[in-house]
Amino acid sequence: MKKLVFLIALISLSINLSAQKEEEGKIIREIISLEVERPKPANVNPDVPDTLPPTMAAPEAEVLKRAENWYKLKHIKYEKSSGATAGKTIACKATFIFKQKVLNPENDVDGKIIMDVIVEAKEGKYRYTIKNITHKANKPGMDCGDVYGKIPACGSMKVNDLTWKHVKSAAFASAKVLTDDLKAVMKKNSDEEKDEW
Repeated sequence: MKKLVFLIALISLSINLSAQKEEEGKIIREIISLEVERPKPANVNPDVPDTLPPTMAAPEAEVLKRAENWYKLKHIKYEKSSGATAGKTIACKATFIFKQKVLNPENDVDGKIIMDVIVEAKEGKYRYTIKNITHKANKPGMDCGDVYGKIPACGSMKVNDLTWKHVKSAAFASAKVLTDDLKAVMKKNSDEEKDEW
């Protein structure tokens, strides 16, 4: 009886671990360190040399402000929506327009690439996660769905292999555009984003 319980527990653990590994393979995630200029102390003795480094880990509040600035900024290649801030985390959906770059496409899959974006702030670093990258076509019944899938959600009879590869390639290129934009905004001091009159 004990062997049977142990075997069942072992099987359920392996199923949970394989599901978790599969989910980890379907996300884009990176942790990036963030430093700011160290403020100068008010009472400085000119005879004593400054031995402190010129930069320090960015405070958590500064990291979060930079992430909020990224969410508020408009971008010409994609649109952010459904934004929410919870504690030290900002989450939103990013939507890219997908249009095939061929004259007479075989499959009518023009539409949108949609992805969930999560930015988590900590002192001296932030982590972004891009997940649930999906394709939604303008034409009903032509959605390719999850770009990590082996075949499109609408079926391989509706969307051929070449078109499916183009959709996947465009989705990952869109994620790269988003991450490059996020990294560029996160490098800027949050005070730099204020509009001067």
